[in-house]
Amino acid sequence: MTGRVGEAGGPGAALGEPGGGGAGDGVPVLDVAGLRVAFPGGAEVLHGVDLRVAAGECVAVVGGSGAGKSVLARTLVGLAGEGARADVRADRLALLGRDALRFTERDWRAVRGPDVGLVLQDALGSLDPLRTVGAEVGEALAVRRPGAGGTSGARGFPRRSSRRHPIDQGAARGSGGDPGAPRVSRVDRAERVLAALDEAGLPDPAVRARQRPGELSGGMRQRALIASAVVARPPLLVADEPTTALDATVAARVLALLGDLRDAGTAVVLVTHDLGAVARVADRVVVLRDGLVVEEGATADVLGAPRHEYTRELVAAARLGEGPGAVPEPGAAVLEGHGLRRVFPLPGGGAVTAVDGVDVAVRAGEAVGLVGESGSGKTTLARLLLAADAPDAGEVLLDGRPWSVLPERERRGLRSGVRLVPQDPLGTVDPRSTVRAVLRAALATGPRPAARADRDAAAAALLARVHLPAAVLDRRPRTLSGGQRQRVAIARALASEPRVLLLDEPVSALDVQVQAAILDLLVELRRDTGVAMVLVSHDLGVIRRVCDRVLVMSGGRVVEHGPVPDVFGAPAHPVTRDLLAARAV
Repeated sequence: MTGRVGEAGGPGAALGEPGGGGAGDGVPVLDVAGLRVAFPGGAEVLHGVDLRVAAGECVAVVGGSGAGKSVLARTLVGLAGEGARADVRADRLALLGRDALRFTERDWRAVRGPDVGLVLQDALGSLDPLRTVGAEVGEALAVRRPGAGGTSGARGFPRRSSRRHPIDQGAARGSGGDPGAPRVSRVDRAERVLAALDEAGLPDPAVRARQRPGELSGGMRQRALIASAVVARPPLLVADEPTTALDATVAARVLALLGDLRDAGTAVVLVTHDLGAVARVADRVVVLRDGLVVEEGATADVLGAPRHEYTRELVAAARLGEGPGAVPEPGAAVLEGHGLRRVFPLPGGGAVTAVDGVDVAVRAGEAVGLVGESGSGKTTLARLLLAADAPDAGEVLLDGRPWSVLPERERRGLRSGVRLVPQDPLGTVDPRSTVRAVLRAALATGPRPAARADRDAAAAALLARVHLPAAVLDRRPRTLSGGQRQRVAIARALASEPRVLLLDEPVSALDVQVQAAILDLLVELRRDTGVAMVLVSHDLGVIRRVCDRVLVMSGGRVVEHGPVPDVFGAPAHPVTRDLLAARAV
């Protein structure tokens, strides 16, 4: 019989309290059949999805932007309706052997954290900006007893290699949220928080624990979110694009952590567009298209010999082209930075130098890539070039004239020529505005602003340029998928016909098909308009596809630079070699 989430009656004694005992022997940790999700006033998003995940198994869910991957991930933890009540129906939705169709919202709150962890792709929107990172990560432990027995790490968290030191899952099975279990002590909680941050790849975890999310880079925020999801060692982990904002070396470390958790018995649902991540850790793959499962099977079979045409298209699109091809010779320098330095204070005293003595020049028609580990200073350097932040030393020039030292009132008239595509598009628009309003406002700022009567047509043309239908115009950014929001951000940046485009992880949230199309678009823009580009990316394949030159950053400094084929073909610095080794390009 088909049930609905939240119908009368909680799980009851027969089903066990949420957060209580784990699934019995032979019972999958997650068992979903015939799942359908619809939103008020809209069409059905998921159409009869089946998904079973056993303990110690990783199942990847892949598909294009808008396929329903994130809706599926949120539904599995009782969060399908973000801002609107979702209509969730299923023939079966069982979590740890309990009927989740009968869970109330209170039941779901008790389950999230102790029994199921969730990693969302929007770290800035998922972390409380007013709380420290340590408080956010430790919240799951406030209502959970410490792990018992087993061979956990020195501070109660899994050691790095589960091959030799399996992760202790004693607490994750059968003890989660036990009302009679003792709470984690304050000292133990603090130690486990630091261990979780360290395992998630955050440098200086004691310092990061005292900072707030807005003080961290995008990649650091994502790692903090991962730490908060795994610190309580839940038996089920749902990870929605967990490596989207991470550089190659840290992404490899996070995937290794997911693999360790899986090997120790955690059931993992990995939602991603990164087929490389799927190949590394997933046992099985489910391919979604427009809310339907079109193919599923063992990872090697699906990726090595896909049966469905759509899966074959995804696999083909993941192989990015080699270089930008024929592009015009670069012209004179458009944007230059000389001796740039930026220092930020740390909580409790001290400071961190995010950018330290960097020189960079970008010529007309040229694309320069910035790569490096998360926290290496890439985004800070981009903000200095944009004049969104002022350097503590050095100067930025635009067309050979002062740019960074100008008062904002003098800069305002020139800003239409220098545009940013941000890493977090949702955080840069008014959530009450429609896409139409966002693009109409952007179209009014260019050197040749479109007439009011023509702006709707121009907005639709911008969406078509980034492969979105005109129907998106009347939707609000929060109702769009992560990939769709990123494409709207690119369209907004293109509206003013900029001479310099600063792109901070512009395709990190896009599925492989749209990613390839957007990268082709960037190359096309270079050829047709002569726009200069600074491309910040952790994906070395993206840099290779679009850029002529690359700067490799570490600790706020440029440690290596040169033409992309030379740097990637014969790297001279250990940081560059590590990045290349972590992810083949």
